[in-house]
Amino acid sequence: MFTPERMHQINVVVFETEVDEVARTIVRLGILHLVQLDDQESWIEELKDFDAGKISSEIERLRMRISELMKNLVIRELPLEPRDDQVLEVSPSELKEIGTEISSLESRVEEHLLRRKELEVRLERLQGILNEVSPLAVVGLPPQQTPYTFLDIHYGEVRTENLDYIRDKLTPLAAVVLPLARKEENEVILMIGLKSDRLKLKRILREASFEEIEMPEEAQKDSGIVTEELEKKIDELKVQIDGVNAELHTLKTENSIIVTEFYRALQVAHLLIKVKNYLKRTAKTYIFSGWVPSNKKQVVEREIYRAAKGRAIIEIVPPEEITGVKKGTVKVPVLLKHPQFFRPFEMLVSSYGLPQYKFIDPTFFVAISFLVIFGMMFGDVGHGAVLVLLGWWLGFKSKKVKGAGKLIGRLAFYCGLSSIAFGFLFGSIFGLEHLLPTVWVKPMDNVLYFFRVAIYFGIVMISIGIIFNIINAVRARNLKAGLFDHAGVVSAIIYWGGIGIVSIFLSNRPVPLKLLIYAIGAPVLALFLREPIAALISQRRMAFEKGVFAYLIETVIEVIEIFTGYLANTVSFIRVAAFSLAHVGLFIAVFSLVDMVKDKSGGIIYSSLILIFGNAVIIALEGLVVTVQAIRLEYYEFFGKFFLGGGVAYKPIGLGSESDREE
Repeated sequence: MFTPERMHQINVVVFETEVDEVARTIVRLGILHLVQLDDQESWIEELKDFDAGKISSEIERLRMRISELMKNLVIRELPLEPRDDQVLEVSPSELKEIGTEISSLESRVEEHLLRRKELEVRLERLQGILNEVSPLAVVGLPPQQTPYTFLDIHYGEVRTENLDYIRDKLTPLAAVVLPLARKEENEVILMIGLKSDRLKLKRILREASFEEIEMPEEAQKDSGIVTEELEKKIDELKVQIDGVNAELHTLKTENSIIVTEFYRALQVAHLLIKVKNYLKRTAKTYIFSGWVPSNKKQVVEREIYRAAKGRAIIEIVPPEEITGVKKGTVKVPVLLKHPQFFRPFEMLVSSYGLPQYKFIDPTFFVAISFLVIFGMMFGDVGHGAVLVLLGWWLGFKSKKVKGAGKLIGRLAFYCGLSSIAFGFLFGSIFGLEHLLPTVWVKPMDNVLYFFRVAIYFGIVMISIGIIFNIINAVRARNLKAGLFDHAGVVSAIIYWGGIGIVSIFLSNRPVPLKLLIYAIGAPVLALFLREPIAALISQRRMAFEKGVFAYLIETVIEVIEIFTGYLANTVSFIRVAAFSLAHVGLFIAVFSLVDMVKDKSGGIIYSSLILIFGNAVIIALEGLVVTVQAIRLEYYEFFGKFFLGGGVAYKPIGLGSESDREE
């Protein structure tokens, strides 16, 4: 829990005849983090890579086509599982067969999608006409000459036998034709369309021998029939769209199983080729290398031997024995493994960077300190309960929220629990501080005490960061950094000595001279002598690359930075108390507004609205600000002491592995 998962490197040589089965085994296991051998040894560069041929690009193209098809048919993509190793083999002939079936289905789906798009465009345009005509249903349609409308209106006569011709031609357009009266062999019609289609409308009317007449007042006033006809056409279009959707759903029902199986087969084939891209070829064998968690090394070794029928050479090496790891040229992948509770805080750590393999994983300490900081700044039983409910829905209940969203929900849930706990300690619920007994202290009642608590908490956090840095230096066998780094032993003595001196001074007692000498003077002198001391320990000559004077100036600046930096880091934790007081202060402002309006007319309503709105604003605004401040204290004041980052994430290739589900 306090360090990344222990890893071992596995190097394998297999014969060409068994390489396919070994590659399938690696994909099925989903445990091995493969590495490019070129980065390990220079002589490997002379070996040939595995040649996947054209099948690799063909699989990828077909995989993307099926992915788009699944998106159009709303077919959910399921994660790969170890049982999918049964579909590892995809031959060129099978690819051709899959491509033929997919092309046939694509053409049918595309036809329906184009039809639906056409109907939706017509529906949208007719809806626009209706939206403009509807308000005029009472007062009548505007005259033809009115320029402000986007409608193109024609009123006139056409022979009865030509009316159907007009209707047929208007079908693909956003237009409606209404027969208003009959005169012997002619029909008096009113046609409404869009000005953008006016040329098409005029051509249709001209071909139907339409004769324009001046629109009478009766036609203008009886516009209700126009809206009825438009609504009728809109309903017809909606029915047609529903029909197309039903046909698409039928296609989905009939083909979802086979499409999903095709896609899964191609995904697995893609993984298989991805594994083979890490292979290096000799005359008759293939070589590959990777990293595996130490508790899984025997499983991987056994399964590779089984796949190779015992015809394999396998070497498992701990990282401490690898020359490249010792020199720092080869990085061991990092796997942070924690119980479910710590996963949201693991996300916070990973957002800053991954710790290097040998260094401390701070996730456990981040979880504890983050919850304490958040709870102290946002301590309220009511507000914490709101966060708990929201976090529970996002992080545990909702099936639509996945990945980072679910982790953020769980983080909100845990922060809400911390707020509730500190709310009971402060005796606060929705800003009301007289309903609950105070278990610990009310921040506003003893401000100086609360500031001291925040400072002491900051001292503990910074001290833990210093200790982590020293431990990391010991694990990396970097004695000089452990002693003289900005968070090394010497700086720690100065910091802790300074805390003791300030504490004695503030208690109105004389500061012992020995404490000044041993806690400040001696460590500062050690910083000036760090190069001679380091040379003596490593038994080498002293080397002042920029000269003795430049070395002294740099040391002076470094000493000043240590004093000012640690002072700023410690004082920065005052914000924990400050935001806790601000939380109370915002409630004072809300309750003051309530007092101003409660005795006025409608005061109960206004008071309730102010309370509800005020609490909502405090939860949303201050909750966000407090989260940002808590993250800032973790990253800058805590991580800044020891966290270097630069770790390489452990990303195994195979069925069910997290990295491959994200691709």
